[in-house]
Amino acid sequence: MKLFRGKEALIQGTDLIKPSIYTPLGTIELSLAASGECYLPTHCSQLKHGGSLYQYYYDSFDCELVLCNLNYNLSSPQEVEECWGAVFRIKPNTHHQISTCSFSALWKEGYSWEDYGADTGENLEAVEYENEYYRLHIGTQEEPLIMGKRNQGDMIPKSLALHSDSEKYSFVLHSDQGIEVSMTEIDSHQICQVHFLIAWKRKIEEDISTWLAVDQPTKEILKGEDIW
Repeated sequence: MKLFRGKEALIQGTDLIKPSIYTPLGTIELSLAASGECYLPTHCSQLKHGGSLYQYYYDSFDCELVLCNLNYNLSSPQEVEECWGAVFRIKPNTHHQISTCSFSALWKEGYSWEDYGADTGENLEAVEYENEYYRLHIGTQEEPLIMGKRNQGDMIPKSLALHSDSEKYSFVLHSDQGIEVSMTEIDSHQICQVHFLIAWKRKIEEDISTWLAVDQPTKEILKGEDIW
């Protein structure tokens, strides 16, 4: 690992496939685009507690994606059938720059959800999907929280200097297809971090546990694999 820290116990040689979360409502794919091009991982390893590490090592940048199962860490109000977190970190290599960058958690064709709706609030950008049997949430950090991290120098590039309200509230986009987070210019001395959370459970009316489960900070996602 280049961009994360922790006690590595990696099993090499895991089949290299597009990073995905398999749910009862379909498959959610995790994707990276940089400077107008889509990129796939160059390496993949299994982590010691069942998670995965995807490495995107290219001439112009290094990116790593950690997938972690969070079921162990959920208190009673958050208890769900499954909860997974995905944390991207990207850093341009020396003498390189990333002009634009986007991270996404989007449904693959063939999903079985029948209804969806925005469920954003309290620093959480979330979308709810459901069918007759299951409810699922995809979540990430809301724009004001991301801008706060930018101002604190907390793994959000300073170049995210958005001026108008429309700019400030349009770089995290949700739709029926999922959530996408876009970033502006990243310099070689900067690391950019974005996370997604996905949780699902058998459908119970007025149950908000899947929403609560996707409302967690990045450090809680990584804790299960002893990574920071």
